[in-house]
Amino acid sequence: MIQRRRILTVSVVAATLALGGTLTSSATQNRAAVPDDARVVAAAQQAAGKAVKDPYAQIGKGEKVILDTDFGQLNDDSQVLYMLTQSKAKVLGVTTVSGNTWAQEGTAYALRQLERVNRTDIPVIQGLIDPLFGSRQETAGAWGPLYGSRGYTGAWGRTQPVDYRHVTGVYQGSPTTWAQAGSAPDFIVKQVQKNPGEVTIIAIGPLTNIAIAIKNHPEIVPLVKQIIYMGGAFDVPGNDAAPASEFNIWFDPDSARIAFAAPWKKQIIVPLDVTDTVQYGIAQYNRIVAGADTTITKHFKDSHGPRFASNPNRLSDMWDTLTVAIMFDPTLVTQSVERTVTVDTMFGLNYGRTLGYPASTSPAGLQKATIIQRLDNARFYDLFVGLLSAPLK
Repeated sequence: MIQRRRILTVSVVAATLALGGTLTSSATQNRAAVPDDARVVAAAQQAAGKAVKDPYAQIGKGEKVILDTDFGQLNDDSQVLYMLTQSKAKVLGVTTVSGNTWAQEGTAYALRQLERVNRTDIPVIQGLIDPLFGSRQETAGAWGPLYGSRGYTGAWGRTQPVDYRHVTGVYQGSPTTWAQAGSAPDFIVKQVQKNPGEVTIIAIGPLTNIAIAIKNHPEIVPLVKQIIYMGGAFDVPGNDAAPASEFNIWFDPDSARIAFAAPWKKQIIVPLDVTDTVQYGIAQYNRIVAGADTTITKHFKDSHGPRFASNPNRLSDMWDTLTVAIMFDPTLVTQSVERTVTVDTMFGLNYGRTLGYPASTSPAGLQKATIIQRLDNARFYDLFVGLLSAPLK
């Protein structure tokens, strides 16, 4: 938590403690963290009956976003959608893809979540169910025993629904709205063509939809403002999918290789290198549920409350949420590196491994990407909590 100024009124101190904050030593007194300080001042103003200015009121203003995701019920990808709907960003659409969940499941979850926050104006378009190569699921079964998968295969370990209208177990009931007709890759292409130079693609699942859009309409690539991926592991080990690769890339390595090789104006990768260093625990949970009583905070209480009740020390990495935070505020990044990037698509131990090269040793034909390595975690938490604990926009 950020250092408060030494001279504090009683009301400000009380407000800090009510928000779950702490008062620390003066060693970090000059550290800039306007949003968090603004929360303390706002709470003090509330106590004094004064008008409160929302420090996040204008965040994301002017951004046009497509969220491409293997959507979960209240996983970090789901939190990304809440962060977007709580901001001033214009969400052009949510496109779903298989990964952690089947695309049919993600479609149902996204529709229901948007209904609950009264944002049915945002279309949901179902995308690809299978990776670029349809045999990928079969080879994954053989790959694990040979090369040491820890057993997690995402959607492949779940029963595939017939369609998104027949997904069971949706939080607070099945959606009553419908997905938009058409395919996710076509939707991406059309939105980029309609908004040249303005669209940010936030890609937080396997990159199958992105690869198909590129293959069918390569002319859209230079028209995209930027693409921000959650995926990969460059200088750290992989995660539950494989020792050397991160799950989103491992699920469909060939699509990731195509996406990374496209000549985007700007591509940013948020890999395990940084997500391993930012964790969500009871401190962040308590700050969120202490906020306004909304469908978002209720969702957190219902989904996360029992988990923390059984294990208050549990921690989880904050994968997808970092992508949208970086789009909102690039100054959150404290360390990054520019490399040319590709993906190992040879069947073997390194299948799905992301590779980054300095310009001096880069193989020919690779494209540059900014690889995020560290964030200002305290400021990120303030942004994350501030959006998710605020009254519904």
